[in-house]
Amino acid sequence: MNGKYSLPVVKAVDLIWTSFDREEIRRGYAMLMQAAQQGDADALCFIARCFMGEQYVWSGAGFATDKENASKLMQKSVLMGSATGVLCAVRSGNFTPSVQRGMPFGSFKEAFDEILGQAERGNAFCCYMIGNVYFWGDYLLVEPELAKQFKNENKYDAWAYPIAKEWYERSFNGRVCAGWGNYCDIRKSGLCHIKQDIYENYFRALAEISPVICNNYGFYLETEKNNPEAGLTYYAKAAMRGDTQGAYNAGMDYDQGVGVAQDIDTAFDFYELAAFGNHPGGQWQVGYYYFHGWGKVEQDYAKAAEWFGKAYENPKCRGKNKIQSAAYLGVCCQNGLGVVQDDDAALEYLQEAKEGIDDLLEPINGMVLNALGVAYAFGRGTEENIKLGYQYFENAAKLGSEEAKEHLQYINSPEYKADGRVKETEPFYQKLAESIRKAAEKDLHHILEQIGDEHIYTAALVTDSDCLTLFLAINTTEYLQENGGPDSQSKWMPDEWGYSDANNSELSKLSTLLWQHNENLPSEAYFIDAVISAMKQLKDAKAFGEHKGEITCFVSMSDDEAAEHIEDSSAIRLNSPELANTFLNRDK
Repeated sequence: MNGKYSLPVVKAVDLIWTSFDREEIRRGYAMLMQAAQQGDADALCFIARCFMGEQYVWSGAGFATDKENASKLMQKSVLMGSATGVLCAVRSGNFTPSVQRGMPFGSFKEAFDEILGQAERGNAFCCYMIGNVYFWGDYLLVEPELAKQFKNENKYDAWAYPIAKEWYERSFNGRVCAGWGNYCDIRKSGLCHIKQDIYENYFRALAEISPVICNNYGFYLETEKNNPEAGLTYYAKAAMRGDTQGAYNAGMDYDQGVGVAQDIDTAFDFYELAAFGNHPGGQWQVGYYYFHGWGKVEQDYAKAAEWFGKAYENPKCRGKNKIQSAAYLGVCCQNGLGVVQDDDAALEYLQEAKEGIDDLLEPINGMVLNALGVAYAFGRGTEENIKLGYQYFENAAKLGSEEAKEHLQYINSPEYKADGRVKETEPFYQKLAESIRKAAEKDLHHILEQIGDEHIYTAALVTDSDCLTLFLAINTTEYLQENGGPDSQSKWMPDEWGYSDANNSELSKLSTLLWQHNENLPSEAYFIDAVISAMKQLKDAKAFGEHKGEITCFVSMSDDEAAEHIEDSSAIRLNSPELANTFLNRDK
């Protein structure tokens, strides 16, 4: 209750909240500690703020968050007569009834008036606190009767924001940046007009003081001003001054070539800077570089696993970053890459990653599905479930996983059967290829009658993603010429062709049986293999008749991402190398 801060406190506050220099901040903290030992109540309050987290002090200062200890110090400062302590205790939830009864102030207003006096005499930090009192609605503790004038929070804000704006601007003029976020919220609210030039002048000036605002200003320039080059300049400047988000943003720009020529090596330097500053995105990126041996970074699974682990355990790691970290950790643990092999830990990570599989990019999405296939098909970390494991392998293979393809080959091989791990196959599916061939052959007879003397250039057996339906489609050069010509997109699209089996065809009847027996389907791969085998038997038997030129045959799956992979692999099996090569280059 001295009416003003002691000189050591004034100097310490200036060092801690305006220097953004770790050594200077530590020097200021030492001054506060010395003042507190001499009974300075305000010093206790500011010490408490140092341990209340990054909302109260710059995260780069290096103070560990200790809210319990900070709460005790804050309350003690109030009881010892710190007006700053009163205002901060109200804002931080430490102004308990017992603290209010024990403080030497007669009211909150009395403490407010003391800070107001210092603010009016030019203390920038006090200007910031007065702005907070108005912005957060604490002013209603100063004048309780005022609450009757405002029917809702919006009405109060419309009255208080212009006042808070003026006090925040006075704090900015004194180099205190802490109120910038609230100032931006006032501008966004539309309840208080802030001229664009004034806003940008303060933004630019504070960017030269605070590394955090420097990064934010870079983002503003890049996104709102469409000036990525200038944005990158501020990201890099913020990074060099200790802002981890600025380092990460600079890394992203170099990584993606935004505002600068793409440079993955420089990107890594910024990512590493962010990672050492405990930025979860930077930590994951560094892990990614080491895992894949990206750019100038040599592959090192141990370092990769270490950084993925740091990212995963980081309290700020969430969303996509958390999923990605879990995905790579799962793969590392299952395969013993840089860590002790641990199937149980691997499965936990992999199951977490599976929940966000749509957010994972190649190749890790296929790696996760393949690893889940390994876990279930071979009982690694869980009970063996061959059918579920096989499904994971199929999904991974669709995404291009060569390992998954090898596992599928093994499971379908005599070697797998020799291990005594044969899957029970229902009699209906044991003769599936033969059933498909017979049905297609009968339907083909009727289709050929419709085609007459036209020249067939392609034929396809088409199923769906659930393996429940089958139809035979055929096209001729004559039909193609009449419907778009040889270069039309419909050339290799079975749904657009001129001829197919009818609704009451043999393949339609077989589709009904497929639906009835679907619960016992061994796997999608088994089904597709049977369809390809049936088509091969038809072609080898020259069931399509003697037409000029060769016929390109393939198998397709309608409305499914796997269609292209199935078409390509079947075309290779069913056609000569020349025809297959032409088909594989159909989109070029």
